[in-house]
Amino acid sequence: MSTSEFTKHMIAQGMKTLLETKSFEEISVGDIAKQCRISRNTFYYHFKDKYDIISWIFYSEITPIIGEASIDNWSQGLLQLCRYMQQHKSFYIKVLHVQGQNSFSEGLLEFYTNLVRNMLLNAKADQLLSQRQIRVISDFYAFGLTGVLMKWAKEGMEGEPEPVVAVLQEMLSGEIFDKILALQEKPTQP
Repeated sequence: MSTSEFTKHMIAQGMKTLLETKSFEEISVGDIAKQCRISRNTFYYHFKDKYDIISWIFYSEITPIIGEASIDNWSQGLLQLCRYMQQHKSFYIKVLHVQGQNSFSEGLLEFYTNLVRNMLLNAKADQLLSQRQIRVISDFYAFGLTGVLMKWAKEGMEGEPEPVVAVLQEMLSGEIFDKILALQEKPTQP
């Protein structure tokens, strides 16, 4: 690990420590610098602001968990993400309340938008759908996946995530709609 990466990791850890006792909004760059025993200049050499730390944490901690997601295993990545978030519950519940650019939720949304888009393109959806339709479908499913995950997290991450992830997998694969259509086509028993 380079000195720069070590310093970023140290600053991120300082932010996590502060979040154990304060809300994100209450924490200033000065607080983070004091917690890490560094100067404000050192902080600004590595990060633009405290929101940039959240973005860095997302890309350094979360991307490796979900980054290998593909058409075949995206739900496993989501399940691993949920378990990781449960292990670090107090931190993730607080950072999920942070909204806007460089937020954790924005990073997730971007990741899942690209994942769904790639799933559609791999299925050759571009032969049937316009680019605009692909974008809207990708956004729809990404907002759904991210929204369900955020709701679960904001409600305290109670319960096991497997049942919710299983439903999301059925929805995205189309299985749930196939089951509903099969029920409609089944003749009713007198």
